[in-house]
Amino acid sequence: MSAEKLIDLNALKKELLSESSVAQFAAQLKYLFWHLSSPPLFSGGTGSNVRIVGNKSDLNNFANVVGHEKKYMDSYLKHGLGDPKVLRDRVALEKAVFRFENETGVKWPLK
Repeated sequence: MSAEKLIDLNALKKELLSESSVAQFAAQLKYLFWHLSSPPLFSGGTGSNVRIVGNKSDLNNFANVVGHEKKYMDSYLKHGLGDPKVLRDRVALEKAVFRFENETGVKWPLK
């Protein structure tokens, strides 16, 4: 079993905005998305050991953005970039990202 990966929103809020902290957060999100989209290993799930910590509001905002990211990616793969549904999903994602960044002070690294 692989080591646990931790996304600590409280620590990200305390860090000064630097290229390395944004890059590290992007790598953590890439790992999370990869495990969310991977087929399950055996019947026990994805085998992902990702733990996300933070206060309740930050976790809700994080979950909201992750959900909108997934919806946008699925819509894009199903309909293509020019479809109006994909554009609506993109706008909803941008609003979720804006809210996450404003309320947490953490820059969302995926644009």
